[in-house]
Amino acid sequence: MKHKDEGWGWMLSLDFFFVGMGSGMLIIGGLVDLFIGEGRTSVLGNFLGPVLMAIGPAFLTLELGKPTQAWRVFMNPKAILTVGAWVMSMAIGIGFMYASFGIEMLPWSYGFGFVRKLLAIACVVFGVVSGIYPGMLLGRHKARPFWNGPGIISLFFLSSLVTGVAGHSLCGLIMAAPTLSDVLRNLPLLIEGLLGLQLLLWGGYIWVKRSGGTEAEATATKRWISGDLSMAFKFGVILCGTLLPMVLVLMPGAIFQGIGAGLVVLGGLIMRMLVVRSGEDRTWLPGEQKYRSRLPGGDEAFLKKAWNIK
Repeated sequence: MKHKDEGWGWMLSLDFFFVGMGSGMLIIGGLVDLFIGEGRTSVLGNFLGPVLMAIGPAFLTLELGKPTQAWRVFMNPKAILTVGAWVMSMAIGIGFMYASFGIEMLPWSYGFGFVRKLLAIACVVFGVVSGIYPGMLLGRHKARPFWNGPGIISLFFLSSLVTGVAGHSLCGLIMAAPTLSDVLRNLPLLIEGLLGLQLLLWGGYIWVKRSGGTEAEATATKRWISGDLSMAFKFGVILCGTLLPMVLVLMPGAIFQGIGAGLVVLGGLIMRMLVVRSGEDRTWLPGEQKYRSRLPGGDEAFLKKAWNIK
């Protein structure tokens, strides 16, 4: 008779993180191929994108329960989970097909440039949709005051982009790009710009929710400013995940740039964990809390007697 927690668990946070970072890597890989040239990103990074996107839904399946029934999520075209499942499945498949063009031993790695460009376009399109999907999923929850609204979509998508760039930067340090390394040298500048924009958006989001929203939104946001989530937000997301990387990625040397990119990834993970945890705050229907307070918890004496529990 114990009641299910009102919030989601840590596995949903990992799903959002892996899907977001993977979609960001798909977008960056496709854009570089289309507007800069082929072979400018690491093959490892091109493969890691769809791999991360495949890992994420595994955690979501465990979070939802009954993994053997996971196929049912593909069967309801009116549900946003079904739309997201199909889009991410297509993004994963397209991502692997695009990345395969970087393996020289495969026969289609040469002479099929038109197909590669089409796959690069598809990576960008499906990567964008997959990147904004978690924010859309949360923003539709009107009963969760910190999530509700379009602002969370922008924050999630921007985090997907910056963690995706950081992922490509780390992969480029491990395995160099097949051709020129000019893209790798410029990735720190892109990380710098995206982190600056992310800092501005988070400041605006917190300010709007705290001062211009409803009372429930102000109460939920207070947890980020001075409550139980404030330390993790200020030190994990802002300091370690934003400000320190903005310094480290511009320092000369692969070690500093690698540490900075790693902190960006860590900050993205912490951010998603805090956002999911903030879903514990919710608005209630009239009388709902009173009703729930009267439900048995499962360890009452009359229930033990009825169930013959000693």
